[in-house]
Amino acid sequence: MKLLLISLFLTINTVAMAQSSLRMRISDDEKMLSIRIDGTRNGRKIHFNRAFDVSDMSALRKELLKYRVFTSLELSPPLHEMPWVILSILGVVVVFFTGLVLRFRPSKPARFRSV
Repeated sequence: MKLLLISLFLTINTVAMAQSSLRMRISDDEKMLSIRIDGTRNGRKIHFNRAFDVSDMSALRKELLKYRVFTSLELSPPLHEMPWVILSILGVVVVFFTGLVLRFRPSKPARFRSV
């Protein structure tokens, strides 16, 4: 049974790898951000080569620009290229759940002292 499952996973992985062959090159020299993507994904050829002026952008805005490029091409962005986006999303999630915990925590009834 184990051998059958391992063989199934290897077959699926091989088929998935055959459908996707992408080469990505992202370079940033603080003034220009170059993104080049060439290859195929699910039988669709992808050729993207563009440079963006990012001299007045923060690190987060650069990462959001990369994210928009990848999503416009219907690709999942490489996570190692966008640490600020990941940290920002994680921060929002932590603040949200902290608010939920504080909002719905059981409150202790007030104790009255007898005089």
